[in-house]
Order: sequence, then C-alpha cells, then structure tokens
Amino acid sequence: MTPNRTTVLFAVLLSLPALRDVQAQNYPLRSIDSIQFVHPDTLLTGRTLSRYLGDTVRVRGLVIYNPRDHALSPNWKATYLVDTNGLSDNAWRGLLVRLPLIADSSATGFFNNFQPGNIVECTGVVSEYQDASPNSGETQINLIPVATQVVGFSASLPAPRPTSVNQFMQFNPGNPFIPQAIQKPTGEPYEGMYVQLNNVLVTGVSIFGGGRVSWLVRDASGAEMNVRDASRYFRPPFISSTASTPPNPQATVFVQQGKAFEYIRGVITETNFLTLYPRYEIVPLIPTDLGPVTASPPFVANMTANPMVPAVAQPVTIAARITDLDGSVTSAKLFFAPGLSGTPYDSVSMTTVAVDSFSAVIPGSVLTQNLGYIRYFIRAIDNQGNTAVSPDTVQRFGLLRIVNGGIIRISQIQETPYVSGRSIYDGTILTGMDLRGRLMSTLSPTDYGRIIFQDGRDAFCGITVRPDNLGSTDIDTRLRGDSIRITSAMVLEDFGITTLEVLAYEFLGSGQPYIPVQLPIDSVMARSYNYTEAYESMLIEFLNQYVVNQNPDAPSNFGEFLIYPDSISSAGLRVRGGVTLSSLDLGQNFNTDSLTFRQRLNFIRGILTFNFSNWKLQPRNRADVHGFVGSGGSTGIFDRPVSVQNMHIYPNPASDFFMIEFELNQPDQLQLTLRDLTGRAISVYNVAFNSGIQKHRFSIPTDAPNGLYLIQASGRHLQSIARLLVEHK
Repeated sequence: MTPNRTTVLFAVLLSLPALRDVQAQNYPLRSIDSIQFVHPDTLLTGRTLSRYLGDTVRVRGLVIYNPRDHALSPNWKATYLVDTNGLSDNAWRGLLVRLPLIADSSATGFFNNFQPGNIVECTGVVSEYQDASPNSGETQINLIPVATQVVGFSASLPAPRPTSVNQFMQFNPGNPFIPQAIQKPTGEPYEGMYVQLNNVLVTGVSIFGGGRVSWLVRDASGAEMNVRDASRYFRPPFISSTASTPPNPQATVFVQQGKAFEYIRGVITETNFLTLYPRYEIVPLIPTDLGPVTASPPFVANMTANPMVPAVAQPVTIAARITDLDGSVTSAKLFFAPGLSGTPYDSVSMTTVAVDSFSAVIPGSVLTQNLGYIRYFIRAIDNQGNTAVSPDTVQRFGLLRIVNGGIIRISQIQETPYVSGRSIYDGTILTGMDLRGRLMSTLSPTDYGRIIFQDGRDAFCGITVRPDNLGSTDIDTRLRGDSIRITSAMVLEDFGITTLEVLAYEFLGSGQPYIPVQLPIDSVMARSYNYTEAYESMLIEFLNQYVVNQNPDAPSNFGEFLIYPDSISSAGLRVRGGVTLSSLDLGQNFNTDSLTFRQRLNFIRGILTFNFSNWKLQPRNRADVHGFVGSGGSTGIFDRPVSVQNMHIYPNPASDFFMIEFELNQPDQLQLTLRDLTGRAISVYNVAFNSGIQKHRFSIPTDAPNGLYLIQASGRHLQSIARLLVEHK
C-alpha cells in the first residue's frame, strides 16, 4: 500500500529526537489488580512479590487519601489508589503510590492531582518495600518524573471492605517470639485496600523512637493486629513534623489498653522489619477512621520506680498517675513477682497520695537475688468496670534488676531479656552510676559523627552517648581515646540503638581507644543475637575482605557496599557510607568513587550499628578502611588530634555574633565550621591566622534556631571543638 501524506509526516516526526523520547516513555498501562495479584499456590510458599517487580508502568486508580497527610518521612510522601473496576466484589484492588523525591512533586503534579476523589493515571516503577525479607514486602509504585493526568472524578469514595483480623494474623501459641502468625493466603489480596474491622479492643500499647506509639487491636475472631502510624493524624502528637495543622486534641487519651472502638478503618500494609515478626498492619488514614468509643478504661501513665536500681532486700516504691476521663478510679493494685516468668504474682493495693497519683511498695523480702529480676504491673478498674493493665502486654511488663553496688558496667544497661533488644531502663534517668571507659569515636567531621563509649572488649561493652538537649555536659567536645566516668544519664532507644543522654560525667585523662573486636562475619550477617545485639555500638574489625557489591541499593546510592571473605560471593555484610548520622569523611559516593568491585581489603573496621532494618558496619573515617587515609591526615585509628585547650568562645550564649580567641605557635589557614548537634554544617568560615594570640569575630546566621551548636576548628596545626549556645534576642 502506498503511504498517504499523513503516514509519511508521522514517520518523519517520529524521527525527531524529542518525539522519539515521548514515544519511548509510552509505558504499558497495568491495572492495580494485575500488579498486586499473586497466585494462590505461590502465596502458600510465603512469596508475595509482584510479577511486575522492577517494571516501569502506568497505573490508573481512584485517590482515597491526601498525600500531604502522609507522616512517615518529610523527604517523600505517599497516597493510596483503588481500582474502580469491580472494587465491591474483588480483592487485589488497592495500591500504595509513593513519591520518593519531594523535588519531583512539580514534575509529577503529585500534590495537586493526587487529591481524594480524583481518578488519576500515573507512571512509576513497581517496587517492594522488603525490609528483612527478600521474598515479600509491601507492593508499591515509586513515581518517576512523568506528569500525572487526572482522567476522571468520583463524587464519593469507596466504602471500606468489611473483614476480620484473623484473615491477616492468627494467634501462634507455639512461638512466643512470633505471637501472631501472618496469614499470606488470605491477607495478601487485601494489601493496599481500605478495610473495616468491627468491635475492636486495644490490647497493647508500646512507645518507641521519638515518642511514637505502636498499638495492637483485637476483634471477635480473637486475633490481634498492629496499627501503623503512617498518617499524621496518628503520629504523636498525632501530627507530622512537616504539617501545618494543629495536633489532634484527643492525643492524650487516644491509645490506651482496654479502650474499645465500634470499628477501625484503614489500609492494609505488610511489614517485615528485622526487629519485628512479619505482619500485616492496618493504617487508619483520618480521625473518622476510628469509630465511637464503646468502653474507656482508666489511663495509667508516668510510672516510676524508686530506686530504679535496687539492692538485695531493698524495698521499691512504684508510683503512677491513674486517671479516668469518664468516671472515677475505684481500684488500683500493684502486682509483682521475682524472675522473668513462672512465679505467681503477689499484689498490694495502691494508696492515693494526691489527686490521680497512686503508689505502692514492693517489699524488700521479694528482692532476694543479686542480678535477679523483679517483674511488675499495675491493674486499675473504674466505676464502670473497665480495666486497664500497665505495662500492657506479657512481653512489656515492668522490670527491675537487683544490682548490689549500682550500675558500674555498660553491660548492665545493654543486656536485656526483651526480644526487641530494648534496655529495661529505657526512658529512665540513672544516677549514682560509676561507668568508666573510653571514647571510641566523636562528633568530629573526620570521625563517625556519633559518640561511642566502651568499657571493654567483651559482649555488651559498647553504647552510644550524646549530650542532653540542655547542654548540661560538654561530652560532645571530648576526643577519641579520652577516658571518662559517667555518673548520671537518661537511657533511651533511638531507633533501636540504646543511647545514653549524659547528664554528668568526669574527664579522667587522655589515651587511646580499645583495639577492635574481631567477629565471625557469617554470624553477624545471620543476625545472630550473640554477635549483633551483644556488640551493638562497639568497634569491630574484619580481616581479608572483598568488596562483593559496590552498591546494593542501585539505582539509588546511599553510600553502602557489601563485604565478604569470598570474592565471588553475591551476598555480604553491609558497610555504611557517608550519609546522615554517619562518617562525613567517607562521603556518600565512597563506595562507587573510591572502591572497585572485588577489591581486597586487608582490614576494615567500624562501629556495629542497626539502621533501616539491617545490621551494618560503620567505618569512622577512611582510615578504618585498608588502603585509605582520613581527611585529617590519619593513617591509623588511634591518632589523637592536637587540641588547643585555651580556645575561648565569647559571648556564650550569643545572639548575633561570637568571638573566638586562641593562640597559635605558627601561622595557619583555619576552617571554622558551625554545626548543629546532628553534625550538619550551618556556616563555614575560612580564615588565615598569624602566630600568637588570635581574635576574630563571626556572625551567626539569623535563621539558625536557638540551641546548642559545635564550633569545629581545623587546620594544619590545630584541631579543636568548642560549644556555643545561640539565643537570638
């Protein structure tokens, strides 16, 4: 057939580069159910990965959630789509859509187009948020910078699909570490879908990093399910740090054990975090996703133990604040027993010592064994017969440890019977301690960027430390190898890393860090508790390793690489690069710019840390990697920088400017960096100084928030850190 003029013109136009690019981006349109669907036989094996994993596709669906309300990260946002075809009759109809880079929001039209009620067509990569599992995860679309189209509108959003908890999770009595077993054959079809659970009871509440709340609900099926705080309305104080609307006024009474709701609605998500058992979770989206309260028990809060570290035969007073918002507290009892399990509980009635304040005493006769445990909980009943128990579940009962002589070793804080690795002292202030050890890394930009403290080389001898927000101590200015004695600190779990906020310490002298501990790499990779949790925040070393993967996160690059003693292995231990809260000396592209595939490293050292669901090795600087030199000129791990002890900063506190004064033996070109406590550079000043006593005036940026800052002075003949408190007038 002879082509007509239109056909010829179209062929010519396609030869133009711009139009060829448009044609290349005409990705296939895939329905939500085809992306989500997994064959039932495959589900029985536990595998839930999408058949289109890694493909770039177009997807069409109805938006049911405003992405501005997504609270999991300020750096990316997400929303949920539902397939408008056959939604009322079929599963596999929901999908998470994620914008990985906020900078792409204009290119995609994300915040404007992804509004509830819009039917949109978008383009992205089919991905799985896998966490600890290579075979399953939360199916999602990661958008690429291609404009989204609004192709329709629905006057009403779909009603939630009625279901029950036992379709997703079921009680697992044979495994105390996995109390609820995931039900992939019946649960996976509802991943990403909006569902409703009726007549639910809050059975467990726990607090973790940043004051976030994790809670369990149970329905008539008897199964329990976790509620996830992916919406700002349910993130303490039930608002995102990036949102502009006020907190939920019901925040203080929102989650409490024993509270019952007529229903809870939300989207089903799958989670496989390393520290948690595999589970489906429900994500309520807006406040009305929680139905009317049908029962509200007393609320137990502010539990304290005095003393927190008792000796043998020493009585302990347990106090708490107990309130009932729709009535009155009629009974409060303290239950206690020796050991971690088995022994029956004794109980004693609690006494009212002030309005809503109760206390009771665990008698010294119960505290019989040094280094033994005492477990306890409070049960309160209100005038309507509603009961509250706190701490809330069997795995979160209160614990005391009997320690004659008080806390003298880090292991007494780090070792824990909790499966999660959480210290029994989490959230408490320990005083009268005598923790003596050495600093293994510092906040210096040529170091890790975190302060690591060890008191030996045995298991549980390391811990992360930091100054408190009020700047009570200057531990942030100490140097690697310094010997110190910590006497008072608050214990907290910072995203799974046990941390001490140091309130009081003594400087004992300068010295060298402990030599690193060598561990079997296979045991660390296998996440063996004895070789991971036991060596958290300690300096470890592996000899004769190969770089077996330069970038396991490709196409993204978070500066991480894999090492293993066999050069042909495809698996290895993650080594963390120069990203947030890690070694700036490595740099984020150290893995691709400085290393080569299958490069042999005679040694690699670093701090063992837990991050994004993986145990990882964190070199403190390039000198911890064989063949490299740190930016400070160090070729070894024990070099102590020269410190100018008479460096003086004034006025301090400062508002608009500060003066720096010090003495140099010879001229030097200095870089002075003003950093916040996360290590982020606020201002950098480069100044040439002569020998002798030097003074210089520096301006403070007007947009620098009030608070504590570090001043890093670096030069050929000077390396020092000082603190500055900024208080704008």
